[in-house]
Formats: sequence, C-alpha cells, structure tokens
Amino acid sequence: MDASNLTDVFQYVQRSPTLRHMLAPCSVVPHPSFERPVCVQPDGVVLCAPGRVEPATAWFSARLALEVAALVRAGEHGGVPEGGAAAQPMARLLLAAARVTACAWRTGPFCPAGRAEPMPCSWGAALVGREVPSAPDLARCVADVAFFVAPALRPHGVDAQDLHGWACSAWPVLQPAEWLVVQGGDERLDLAAHTGLNRYGCQSFPRYGELDFSSSTASTPTLPAARAIHQAGIGLIRLAVDGQGAGKAVEEVKAFLAAFYHLDGPARVVLAPSGTDCALAATALMGLATPRLTTILPGAEETGSGVPLATCGRHFASRTARGHAVCKGVAINGFAQDAEHVTLPLRGKGGERVPDDALFAACAQHMARAVREGRRVLLYLLHVSKTGQLVLPASRVRALCALHPGKVDVLVDACQARLRPHHVRQYMDWGWAVMVTGSKFFTGPPFSGALFLPDAWLERLRQNSLPAGLAAYATRAEWPDLPATRILPTGLNAGLFLRWSGARAEMAAFAAVGDGQKYTRLHQFMVAAEAALGACPFVRLLPSAPQPVQPEEWDSLPSIFAFAVLAHGGVLDLAQARRLHGLLLADLTAHLPAGAGAAERALAALPCHVGQPVAIATAEGGEEGMGALRVSASARHVSGTGGLCGTVEDGQTATPDHPVARMLAKLGLILHYWPDLADLEGPAPAHGGSASQGCGAGVAQPATAQGWPGISSLALGQS
Repeated sequence: MDASNLTDVFQYVQRSPTLRHMLAPCSVVPHPSFERPVCVQPDGVVLCAPGRVEPATAWFSARLALEVAALVRAGEHGGVPEGGAAAQPMARLLLAAARVTACAWRTGPFCPAGRAEPMPCSWGAALVGREVPSAPDLARCVADVAFFVAPALRPHGVDAQDLHGWACSAWPVLQPAEWLVVQGGDERLDLAAHTGLNRYGCQSFPRYGELDFSSSTASTPTLPAARAIHQAGIGLIRLAVDGQGAGKAVEEVKAFLAAFYHLDGPARVVLAPSGTDCALAATALMGLATPRLTTILPGAEETGSGVPLATCGRHFASRTARGHAVCKGVAINGFAQDAEHVTLPLRGKGGERVPDDALFAACAQHMARAVREGRRVLLYLLHVSKTGQLVLPASRVRALCALHPGKVDVLVDACQARLRPHHVRQYMDWGWAVMVTGSKFFTGPPFSGALFLPDAWLERLRQNSLPAGLAAYATRAEWPDLPATRILPTGLNAGLFLRWSGARAEMAAFAAVGDGQKYTRLHQFMVAAEAALGACPFVRLLPSAPQPVQPEEWDSLPSIFAFAVLAHGGVLDLAQARRLHGLLLADLTAHLPAGAGAAERALAALPCHVGQPVAIATAEGGEEGMGALRVSASARHVSGTGGLCGTVEDGQTATPDHPVARMLAKLGLILHYWPDLADLEGPAPAHGGSASQGCGAGVAQPATAQGWPGISSLALGQS
C-alpha cells in the first residue's frame, strides 16, 4: 500500500511500529470537506480526507489526531457534550496533544538518530524544548491545531496568560508515553542514540517479530502493554488538563498489587523503580530498627548487581530515580553508618551449584558472629535467582531465624516474580518483607518494583523518620502515608507509574488464565526449551539444584535455563557472551558475506532476545569467568500477549522451527560467520527505533555508545 495516501491512515497506523499501539479504539472513515488531512470528532472518532499527502505529513497528522482523540475519550464522560467544550480545558488539551506530537516527531521514523528533520507545522520546534514558549506563541499553536478538530471542539476566547501559567506547571508531564516510560530510573534505562535500546536490549514500543526469552532480565513491551502505557500517559495528561493531581492514580497501582498478591490493603505497598531501589528502601527501614546492621546475601551474584551497595546505604548508580547526579559507592545521607554485608556465592568453579547445606552452615556462622557483636541481621531469601535457583528454602530460613529470636529480619527477593500469590501471603504472615517486580516474569517495562511490608516493618514507619538521603530516590506518593515518610518530597514519578501500568496489563492477562492451563503451558515451554538446548552441540546447560515439581502448581516448574556457549573446547567468557547477546538481538544481514543464502539472511535478521549473561566462575578461575546466557519462560508465553511459543510432548525433541531452536540456529550462524563479524561495532537493532530523548527535569539522556569487545582469541567457526 502507499503510505502517503492518508485515506488509508487506518492501515498506515496499523503498520507503523511507533503508532500501532495507539490505534484502538479509533475509527477512521473518508471525508472530503476537511481543512486538514484529519479531523477529530467530539466522540473521539478520527475522520480523514481522501487527499494525498507526503508520508511524513501522514505520520505527523495521524499522531496528532490519535493524541487528541485519546485525550477527548479520556474525559469524565468519554467525549464532549453536545453543547461543546469549555474553551480553556480544550485549549489545554490541544496544546498538550501538540507538544506530545512535536516531541514524538523528534525521535520518530522521519528523524534518524542524531538528526532533527523539520516538522510539517510552524509551531513544532518551539514546543520540544525545556522552556515553555511565550503566551502568544502558545495561543497561535492552539489556533492552528484547532483546524485538526471538529468545530464543536474548537476553543473560542482562550485566555493566553492562563494557558501559559498552566503550561509552566504541566510541561514535564506533556511528553510522549515512550519518553516518560524511560524516565524515573537510573542510567540503566537510558536509550543508546545509535540503537534506541537500553542496557537490557529493550525499546519503548513493541518489537514485532521478536523471539523473546529475556524475562529473567527485562523485556520490550508487547502490544497490549504498550496500549496500557499509552493510555496511562494520556490519563496523566488528562488529569493535568482538568487541574487534578495524580495521587489517586498511584494509589490504584498499589491497590492492584495488594489485590493481586492477596495483601490486606495498599498501605503495605511501597513502589520503587527497581529491585535495587527496593533493597535500598528495605535498608532504610532496617535503619529505623538498628544503628548496626549486617545483611547476609546468599547467592549475591545472582541478584541485582547494585544490591550489595544498597544494603550498606550507598549509592548504587551515578544517577538516582529522581534525576540527582551522585557518586556510586558513596554513603547516602542518614543511612546507618555501621552497615555491612556478607556475600555467599551460589556457584563454585565451572558453574557447580553450592549445596543448600553448605549455604545454611555459612549463613548460621555469619549470623552467630553478628549477633554476638550486638548487630541486627537482615537475611535475604532469593525466590528465585537469575538462573532460577531458590536460595534458601523457606524451611531453612525459618530454622536460621529460630536460632536468634528477635534478632533477625528476612527480606524475600522475589523480583523474578516466579511465585504464586499464596507464597507471598505466607511470607508476609511469617513477618518477612517481600520485594517483587512487574518487569521480570510478568514482562512489564524494566524498572517497576514494589516492596511489601509486614506488620513489624510497617510499625517502624509510625516512628522516627526515614533517612534524609532517600528523598533523592523516592517521593511521598510511593510510600504509605505515615509519619516517617513525610520527609520525602511530594510529586510523581510518572515513568514508574507508566511502567507499572504496562506490567498491570500483563499481570491481568496472566491472571485470567486458569491455574491448570498456567501449569500446562509452562510445562510445555519447559520441555520444548530443554529439548532444544539439550540437542544443541554448542551449548551446555548449567547444573541446578533439584526442586520438587507439584502438580498444578505452575511456580514449582523451572522456568529459567542458563547455558554456556562452547567454542573449540572452551566456553565463552562474560565479555564474549555479552557481545553475543547483542548480536542475537541485532539485524546482521548487512554484515554477512556476499555468498550468504536467503535462508541465512532471514535468520540473521531475526531479533532474538535472551537473558543477559551471568558471570559464572570457571574451572580455571578466570577473572571474569564464563558468561551464561538464559532462556526464560514468562507470563506472556502463558497468556499469549506476546504470541505463544510452540510446544513438544515429553520424550520428543524440539522441531527446527520451534522458537528456542530458531534462536539457537541464529547463535550458530553468528559463530559460523564470526570472521565477518569480528570488527562489527554497535550493530543496528533488529526492527528497532531511534532513541527517545527527553525534555524537562529528570529526563534520561542517551547512553554513550560502547564498543563491542572482540572474540578474536577464539576460532568460532561451526560446520
């Protein structure tokens, strides 16, 4: 089809990866008498004229119309009454849609990375900056945008000064959802200018056609999640248009999580951008109970890399979630000065799993020493680790607590979220705090975390005050409204709210599947993935501690498979595995030799997203160790939001067209053509987009492009 024919705008939007999630429930019909290519009606319907326009104008007009239509539908009554719209709110709405569209243009398909193509309007360039334009300029913008809407929606008698005052207060939230969703976190969320991907290999809008097994790390949003994120962004803007605060919207997220995990109310929920931010929040709460803290971390290398710093009340990144520049490793103001952590490795050389008995004995030894010294202990329970391990079983943790009654707190790191709500409720009943995310198993956008507080932890918030330095990380809205939290600033982490909105969509879809089907579909995934990995000659599965599988209990099934990549009798180290992780995700067709066939080129273009490599000690004790990549099941494989994976029955082998087998085929292709890829630096993302660049306070900046470490020391050709 001809994308420049705006009569086909419905099909055009459907085929645009940056607009498709905005389409529903939009209706588009031809109409010959409009002054502009599109016209939004009072009920939110978009009509379009049959005239032909350039593709860039088609995209710009479609985006503007979709933003206006969504804002109109998001009104209290889902549209505009017959009497027409009030002038001032409608002027705000049109200005908001104009700014969002102008910002989106700067990182859309017609502005390649590093270039800003002129917009097909006179007002766009002024709206994308940090500074609010003058009142007359805003009024002229609204007057022009009014020609994109029906007469009943056109504001008359706009107070330009009032509009300007409103814009000055609302400007930071008037941004595209794909920009907001990468704000309110640390530098791990930043999008690289040359790929449009963050450090996890994720982008802000769906990557159609991707083979996605990356839920142990992070995932790119599915179409349903992207729709929920966009609608959440529209909701925030509509609240600003109507002069309302966003506190109620944040409370709805807490209420959803409380209901999902069978808690007795949202007052037990603390929202946090990441699992590491949850760990920092837990450390702050421990500081309210003791000035001398020892945190014991069995399996520390298989939790967040910043967790050891967070447990000592130290900055774990170079930028906080609220946009403050900090020095990584420096103590945070107000946190306990006498805090220490003890890390206990989960695996030995060659990736062998340390037995639970040995971990139990080590924990008991360090716990006894800390208690003798008059310290309070915080013990981590990993449910589950980056490679799918339970560290330690709950029965062992309860036995450790019984050794020192009243001296030990437990924090369950369930950030992988591979557990049923029943287990969360049980942990809480035992007085243990639990942290989860919506961005691992549930595949919401990365950086959506939550900490659930048991009675004793909640009681601490009724006394004293949280550390002053926590104000650089969190706002009052994310915490329970209790005396200790009032030291935190007011405000909204809009990015965190949008990310949890995407995760909620995935969680609701998963919850709608019957328990029996959850078990069956995850079991099928497990069998298929294990068969494909077991049959592959150049990978080796890492050993795992056996866990009993309970019929109909989906969380008793293993859902993460960690594997090392073999090459010429050795294994790839961490740096090499990281490079392969990026190459699997990239479109490599342009870098294949001229003689490569059509089948190889199709495989080279296939985006394959697996979990980032975990450092595993080698038998030789190498400094970086080997890098274990991961194939993971996720909620979207159960609910179908991201497309169902193929399945195999017990005792069968995975077919060559099974998604995991296809991913391994691309991995083999990369190894086979390694001499042709050895000098490749920063490959283009497969079906990716340009980087989102923020404007306004606390906006994430694109990450600096990093070179791709070579594997020249290995001959990786495969026959």
